[in-house]
Amino acid sequence: MNQKYKSVYFPEHPGETSQEKSLTLAFGKKTEDLYEHIKGLSSAELRQLLDDDYQTLVAKAKADDLPLNTYCLRQLRQSVNFIHEPAFQLRLPGMKEKTGLFDPVTVTFKNGRKEPFARWYPYLEGYSTQFVEAILEKYAPNAQNILDPFAGTGTTAFTASQLNKTAYFCEINPVLQFLTLTKIKVRRLNSSQRTALVQALGEAKESIMELDKFPRDHVLQQTYEATFESSIFFNAPVYDQVLRLRSWIDEVTFENLILADLITVAVLSLLVPVSRMKRSGDLRYKTAKELERQTLPLIEGICQNINHIIHDIQNECNGLKTEPLLICENAHALKHISSVDIDTVITSPPYVNGTNYFRNTKIELWFLRCLREKKDLTRFRASSLTAGINDVTVSKTPTLSHPDVQKIVSKLEKHTYDSRIPRMIASYFSEITSIFKGILSHLTPEATVAIDIGDSCYAGIHVPVDRLLSACLQDLGFTQADQVTLRKRRSRGGTLLEQSLLVFRQGSKQKKRTLKKQNVHWHTGWQAFKRNLPHQTTPFAKRNWGHSRHSLCSYPGKLKPAIAHYLVQTFVPEGGKTLDPFAGVGTIPFEASLDGKHAYGFEISPAAFAIANAKVQQPTTQGCTTVIDKVNDFINCHSVSEAEFAEVNDLGFNGKIAEYYEQQTLREILSARRYFQMYPAEAHEDWFVLASLLHILHGNRPYALSRRSHPLIPYKPTGPYEYRPLINQLRAKVQRSLVEDLPLSFKPGKIFFQDATDWWPREVDQLDAIITSPPFFDSTRFYTANWLRLWFSGWSAKDFKTCPTVFVDEKQKTSFDAYVPILRQARERLKSNGVVVLHLGKSVKCDMAGNLQKLGKRWFRSVDIFNESVAHCETHGIRDKGTVTAHQYLVLY
Repeated sequence: MNQKYKSVYFPEHPGETSQEKSLTLAFGKKTEDLYEHIKGLSSAELRQLLDDDYQTLVAKAKADDLPLNTYCLRQLRQSVNFIHEPAFQLRLPGMKEKTGLFDPVTVTFKNGRKEPFARWYPYLEGYSTQFVEAILEKYAPNAQNILDPFAGTGTTAFTASQLNKTAYFCEINPVLQFLTLTKIKVRRLNSSQRTALVQALGEAKESIMELDKFPRDHVLQQTYEATFESSIFFNAPVYDQVLRLRSWIDEVTFENLILADLITVAVLSLLVPVSRMKRSGDLRYKTAKELERQTLPLIEGICQNINHIIHDIQNECNGLKTEPLLICENAHALKHISSVDIDTVITSPPYVNGTNYFRNTKIELWFLRCLREKKDLTRFRASSLTAGINDVTVSKTPTLSHPDVQKIVSKLEKHTYDSRIPRMIASYFSEITSIFKGILSHLTPEATVAIDIGDSCYAGIHVPVDRLLSACLQDLGFTQADQVTLRKRRSRGGTLLEQSLLVFRQGSKQKKRTLKKQNVHWHTGWQAFKRNLPHQTTPFAKRNWGHSRHSLCSYPGKLKPAIAHYLVQTFVPEGGKTLDPFAGVGTIPFEASLDGKHAYGFEISPAAFAIANAKVQQPTTQGCTTVIDKVNDFINCHSVSEAEFAEVNDLGFNGKIAEYYEQQTLREILSARRYFQMYPAEAHEDWFVLASLLHILHGNRPYALSRRSHPLIPYKPTGPYEYRPLINQLRAKVQRSLVEDLPLSFKPGKIFFQDATDWWPREVDQLDAIITSPPFFDSTRFYTANWLRLWFSGWSAKDFKTCPTVFVDEKQKTSFDAYVPILRQARERLKSNGVVVLHLGKSVKCDMAGNLQKLGKRWFRSVDIFNESVAHCETHGIRDKGTVTAHQYLVLY
């Protein structure tokens, strides 16, 4: 059998070159098992197992009359055997460094990266399940509720769950969140569900071979250019495939969400390998030599990854006995939520090592649509724990400073080569102390806190992170119970560094914390709203009260502008920020903009998104005229295809589309639809013209392009077929809508094409209020009520079958858990005294406020539920108004 070799680098070796300073160990058949165990270890880890420097090893081998190779293998064998002996044998008297309990492999995750599930994405930071199990066995054998505030890929949470314990975790990086949440979904499946998923994954490998059939995702391309500007991370053919993969995965999402998530995982792990970049410590461009090396083709690599996923689901899918909960993204937010009675914390915070975890995953973040502009990377860094030089910002001023930390900071200020380094150290300990102060209020008496941490060295100055962190936590009332040296390594300058496990107990009995009652600016106004119901009084009760642009496009189920007006006035302070995560046609954001507030909105329907966008901007008459002229030129220069005619003759809910229009009018509508598909709206005027065109698509008055129907819902048309010129009708509609000027107080808002249950844009932060009216339970089906406008906005027959599956309207029929990511993110994006106001529908079938109040208790204290009769509401001639019996207002903060 051929020998195997492993080199160990000794910095103090008398040789001059790196090769000369390396000792190559040879392993034969008898030591094959030893080689398999240590082959993944670094030189620093092997030196730790050998427990001596090079000269001492040579001397000891000579004293034992053994070849150096034989002596070293014997030492490695003894160390490995020592590691694997039962824990009770390892607590030897007089040992200062209790290294025996933890295998160096398990604490670095080098072994874990080849484990099932862990191998899906090459994330090296972290530790293995065995490490967590060892901590629980030794320090917290009776643990029930476990928290990891820096979860990474979720090892602590998964291990706790497999042991039938309740697991909570925090993770600020969406890439790592996504990996963890996807694995949770898979491991919660039953046997038949796993079998079906494996079959679907196999079929996906066939579908991906037809990737060219899918369009490039133009929005993803736009965000690449906005975020990375002129940087070229991919060769052109690979970039083309990546954009098409995004479109393909989106389509899969509508039919099988968990399948789409797993395909996404398979893609994420390849984005860097197939790019011009390399993750080597930090993300960097590949060298010329590295670019010459052959890389696995993207599609082939995805199929290989899918094969690994299939294998693990079939053979290694140990189910989770409990479902871990992402309690907060940012561990800083723990101080704002009610206590969850944690008895054990096991975590590994980011080391102070200069690594920028967001920059390292920026390509994956972009693919997940978490980066929309260049500022987003900065926003991520600003919200995370300061652990790298690039995380240091002027806005991050340390608020807590332990004397021991300050001594090190002062040394660094005198000798460091970069002024950001002492600020980084000061900020790191200030922020991590603040985080553990927030965690402290969640801990049960005598709770255990186990922290895996490593120290650092800058400009030759040792930063003893373990000692400094211990000092900071003891100031908070923690008692240090133990410290274990896990492994040793050397810095680039040769300084000996350590990775340690710090174990603390909650030092004093904590009173069960309740969120402090805050004095809120809106209390008086809210009481007046409930008492007076001002939106039901004159002139606010009039059908057309408010700015004329509220009527830019008819829309069923729209919130009354007067309600939006008073909610904004009541809950958003002067110059404040507000968000509507279910913006619809923008009624709440528009009212906020009119009142001079900073308004944001999310909307997932392309038709409503266009209308909301049009309302919160300031289009010009000249700009709108230019857009209409372009549409007119396009109509005159393009003919309608047979496929387009075939579609309108087949598609429809209350009659086919073709039945709504005279033939020439229909041709013009089809051409205009194609124009907006080829040239998606971007400018303010584009959105305004598009929204105006959506309005005139159907109705019962002369402005409408259709035969006689209804302006809100396109009921089956009646009356004669009459030619109605699209451009003339459109110009008239735009002119009417621009007549009333916006007030001087108007502040333009921003609407995101965004699923409220997905990651919220980083820009949306520090909100004063979140005011929204989610889809009422079992009420208006917005996608069928607006079917004609959705078709014009780009939906096909297939979209009507698949797209609604991701809408909250449909999800909430199964479970209100659809609101969990909304409520969690709401708590994190609000200011500490921010408020959530939900306008809901109550019916015989469902008490929405009651359900959401229970769900929201994890993150908020319920302030009030107020019911309002719907007897005063108009029907607008709509035959079916749903089952809503009352409107509810749920206020959470």
